[in-house]
Amino acid sequence: MSDNSSINKILERSQAVLTGEPSPERSQKFKTYAISNFRGGIGKSTLAFNLAYEISRKYSVLLLDTCSQRNLSQNIFGDDLYDLKPTLYDALVAEIAGSGKLDTSDLVTSVKPFCQAFTGSKPSFMVPGSTELFLFPSLLYSQLAQFSQLTGGHSSGASSRVLLSIKHIVEEIIKLHDSDKVLIDTSPFFGGATHLAWEAAEALIIPVRVDQHSIEALDLTLNMLGNEDMDFQKFNSQANLKHKPKVHAIAMTHCGWNRQRANTPDSSTKFFVESALAIAKKYEHLFSENDVAECFYLLDDFHSSGRISGKQRIPLSKLVSGRKFTIDGQRLEVNPSVDRYKKEMKNLMEAL
Repeated sequence: MSDNSSINKILERSQAVLTGEPSPERSQKFKTYAISNFRGGIGKSTLAFNLAYEISRKYSVLLLDTCSQRNLSQNIFGDDLYDLKPTLYDALVAEIAGSGKLDTSDLVTSVKPFCQAFTGSKPSFMVPGSTELFLFPSLLYSQLAQFSQLTGGHSSGASSRVLLSIKHIVEEIIKLHDSDKVLIDTSPFFGGATHLAWEAAEALIIPVRVDQHSIEALDLTLNMLGNEDMDFQKFNSQANLKHKPKVHAIAMTHCGWNRQRANTPDSSTKFFVESALAIAKKYEHLFSENDVAECFYLLDDFHSSGRISGKQRIPLSKLVSGRKFTIDGQRLEVNPSVDRYKKEMKNLMEAL
């Protein structure tokens, strides 16, 4: 398929979503997804929170926060986050240091008592993140370096146990709660818990803001996933692991729209979508669809609505256009684009 045909396919599908037409079914769906891109400030945490909510309306869901900034944990638990113990960091240290696994029932917390928005959702649980995850990469890679000195099958077995630690944690929780879907929020850096999240995930959701730095970050992210000389595959080789998550969705965030033509992206957005598509085609073997254009989703520029959603811990689906909130001393209004975003987010959820 030519680049023009692919771009037109993405734009036509986006227009169909906004006019209420059903989207074509994806050929594959997965149980465990990681939201990941090697750049901050692209709307990843807003996407994670809102996608978690949309998933919970249809499926029981397990959430994990592997980012030391723990924005998703804050969105779910609010100030109660500071009282929650143990955290994912505690569980990972126990797994890697071999000091004994934590009781799974103590590690996982029900979401509904802490976030009113999830009332009426399917059973939803979360493993809260920790600021201490910032220190985790040094522990992880020192352990892997130590194991690399072992001989015979001991090296690969020990390395495998470490790299699969989040996967093992997820499996133990699913035995207890039987979650239908798992969503893992990651940090903007590969090292540490993001690495382990990729080992646990069957597929990736990669948010890409419509700016040049985010396009470059997409290239870095896909290169890390597909290049045998990069850390992900090098450490997998050391552990004799062949796992590689599929890229299931490229979610273009902060898209702008043409003022003259309804439901049509503006020229700047179209340029960055074209740039992202060109990069995706370099790595098309990593995607869950033969045609990478089928993995692209356009998400609105939600402006103040995204800030309101995060600070007030209210999913965008529950916000009403025109309603005003005071955030950090500033009066903000839910902008009309939130109505487009609601349709786009539901469409992305249906692909999972």
